[in-house]
Amino acid sequence: MGKNGTMLWVMLAVGLTLILTACGGCTDFAPGGFTDSDITVIPGTTSPAPPPGPGQQVYGNLVIDVPEFVQHWKADGTCFWQGQIKVTNTGETPIMNVVIRSYLMRTTDNRRVNVDSKTFERVNSGASLYYTSQVFGTCDTGYYIVVKADTE
Repeated sequence: MGKNGTMLWVMLAVGLTLILTACGGCTDFAPGGFTDSDITVIPGTTSPAPPPGPGQQVYGNLVIDVPEFVQHWKADGTCFWQGQIKVTNTGETPIMNVVIRSYLMRTTDNRRVNVDSKTFERVNSGASLYYTSQVFGTCDTGYYIVVKADTE
């Protein structure tokens, strides 16, 4: 097989891998015990979130906005993914004890590798709170990120 034929096969394999990776979050199946109401973010991609976009989710009177997580490399060979999460109370009364969890999930076996958790003791009516979530993993492993909101 010539050089052009080999290059064509490599390009097709890379293209198919990208398509399958992007479509991994397009199915009704949510791995790892998560539900369709959880927000799934693919590291290294951008999910613009015009309401009700893929990076935004509504939990009763709470609106959780997760536009994207961005991968960062550290000198020790590890990586972390960082995302800005916005929590807004659209209701008339405060909501108490809101917990937001960001899970770094390994694509090969859908196992949780790292979890970041933030508790907001009180989200007042009409208020928006922000925080930066970071989850840690290795740079050469495929991951996706799931964000869940709960009240306690």
